[in-house]
Amino acid sequence: MFKTQIKPLWTAGGLVVLLVLWLASGDILRAPDRAPEASEPSASALNRVQVREFRSQAHQPLLSVQGQVQAWQQVEMIARVGGEVMNLPVRQGSRVEKGTVLVELDAEDREARVAQLEADLALVEAELEATEKLGARDLTSQIEQLDAVAERARVRAELEAVKLALRNTRPTAPFDGFFDRRFVDEGDYVEPGQRLLRFADISRVRVSAQIPQQDVHKLEVGYPAAITLFDHHRLEGELSYIAAVADPETRSYYIEIEAENPDLRRIAGGSASIRIRLAQEQAHRISLSLLSLDGDGRMVVRYVDDEQRVHEQPVELLSTNREGAWVAGLPDRVKLITQGAGFVELGQEVEAVMAGEE
Repeated sequence: MFKTQIKPLWTAGGLVVLLVLWLASGDILRAPDRAPEASEPSASALNRVQVREFRSQAHQPLLSVQGQVQAWQQVEMIARVGGEVMNLPVRQGSRVEKGTVLVELDAEDREARVAQLEADLALVEAELEATEKLGARDLTSQIEQLDAVAERARVRAELEAVKLALRNTRPTAPFDGFFDRRFVDEGDYVEPGQRLLRFADISRVRVSAQIPQQDVHKLEVGYPAAITLFDHHRLEGELSYIAAVADPETRSYYIEIEAENPDLRRIAGGSASIRIRLAQEQAHRISLSLLSLDGDGRMVVRYVDDEQRVHEQPVELLSTNREGAWVAGLPDRVKLITQGAGFVELGQEVEAVMAGEE
């Protein structure tokens, strides 16, 4: 039992001796009384970004809109006189030449009236001639001569009115085209002003569309346009009209494109896709991933200048396709940041590495 108590005393005594020796050696760790000086940044500390040099190229921009195809000419013919529909000599849907009779109305007594008035005119002209001969010999008064002239004018006017009414019983095609639709049948009685038929010329077509106000300044009359129809058939046309005033509700501008329709395809009234070829200009083709929006909602790209500083430039998006985007607004040659643009600030100096040189 006595030996068991001696061992802890020797152990404690040994620890005290070791502590005294360590303190005497003076190797006490002291806390530094000031912070270490910051080291100067080196060139290797600059943020690295990948850049690629882009050069402007000649670009043919296109303006795409949806449009409506219209017949070159289209009229709805109305009855100018009343009467029964006696005959429809042209089949609906037929193509006819100008002057072809399309509807025949009952002429009633108009032909007889024309014959009677022609005879009356011959009589009053003979009477006027006789009156003028007598007047030359002072055998009739000037009033009698004036009465004869007035009577001739009255008969002539009545004759022309009846002849016109007779012609209006036989409406004819106003131009070469299609008897597109009829609104009456044989035996119907029509009143003046009632619709008879619709007639259209589709040898050429007009394609109308509305252009946004931000794009109308790009257009000029005469620009070529490609028209793609609903069945993917294409027509080539030319911009023929641009409205001077915008629609007050849509703030868009009405345009018309004229195009030949040599195959007489039945396309009037349908929709079409229009691509107007604008004036050629210098532009850059870039990846869509390089575009972003700034705080004002403008489309921008980031680039580095000759001093390796970051800048941002607003651009105008001209068109897009599978190969990328065409933009305007950049200098002829520019180094755009292709990687790392989101990790640097505007005006910051960076280490720019050309793509493929890493």
